Amino acid sequence: MATSTRIIGSSDTANYLEKINQNNSRYFFESVTLGKQSAYKDLIELWDECKIKNWDGYNAFPVQEKTFKNTWYVIDALPLGCPLPSFGAEPDGHITLEWYRHPRWILSVSVSPEGYLYYAALFGDSSIKGTDTFLGNLSETILNLIERINIKKI
Repeated sequence: MATSTRIIGSSDTANYLEKINQNNSRYFFESVTLGKQSAYKDLIELWDECKIKNWDGYNAFPVQEKTFKNTWYVIDALPLGCPLPSFGAEPDGHITLEWYRHPRWILSVSVSPEGYLYYAALFGDSSIKGTDTFLGNLSETILNLIERINIKKI
């Protein structure tokens, strides 16, 4: 499911650029430092465990394939070198991405099958929450919250 920018054209130059782009995408995807393969692996494992009804023993809704795919695309939209989240499933069938620094410094982003991103962040005594529509790119708000969680000194 890894995506890459596709160059559309039929000239020799366009074909050459397409080949270079595919090679670069493969390199970054496989990179341990910059790659996201560990996040994709964790997401697949989570979905395998939570795609059936009552996966938690308390009547949780199954995680739908649409939610899984939306979460995959959210990971794909993270900039290179961005800290990767941990994952969890919610009883409503959403998938949660979490960036954690400390019990009072945390960002949680809930991904819905409809493509909404519900986020909540706690920074000491202050909190921020909101909703974004995911259309292939993460909002500056969410990217700034990820950065704040990961660089702010406690």
